[in-house]
Amino acid sequence: MSQMLREWVIGLMGAALVSAAATALAPEGRTRRIVQLVCGLAVIVALLAPVKELDLESLAAFSEKYGEEGRAAADRAADTEELLLRRIIEQRTEAYILDKGHALGIEDLAVQVTAEKTEEGAWIPKRARLNTRADAFLRQKLQAAIEAELGIAAEELNWSVNDENEG
Repeated sequence: MSQMLREWVIGLMGAALVSAAATALAPEGRTRRIVQLVCGLAVIVALLAPVKELDLESLAAFSEKYGEEGRAAADRAADTEELLLRRIIEQRTEAYILDKGHALGIEDLAVQVTAEKTEEGAWIPKRARLNTRADAFLRQKLQAAIEAELGIAAEELNWSVNDENEG
């Protein structure tokens, strides 16, 4: 394809150079106008020359191949966007829960949120794993806040105590 383009540009430039030289050498008057007309037609023929050599089947195959690649790239971009959107929802929910826990006085809180897609296509926080050594009263207050403000049901909250949070 690039070789064909290169040959076309060289042919067009050659026709333009020969036309310019012929026009410059032609005597004034009617002869010069005829030379200009013939040279203009020669440049037009050089400009349109690739059309007669155009292989429509290979052009259609070329177009189809790159069309498929474009659709595949768009699909990959949509998948990546979905993953990023999900992760943003999860991270912001985790940050919100951490802030709420810290406001309640829970300093050793670790949170991991899992988001799920609704039937309408929106990502919502569905489950959370919470790790803290806080007492039952503080955990209950945080659980109530999570249910009321984020809509994550109590049965979707997985509480654990892990000594890795010490320190």
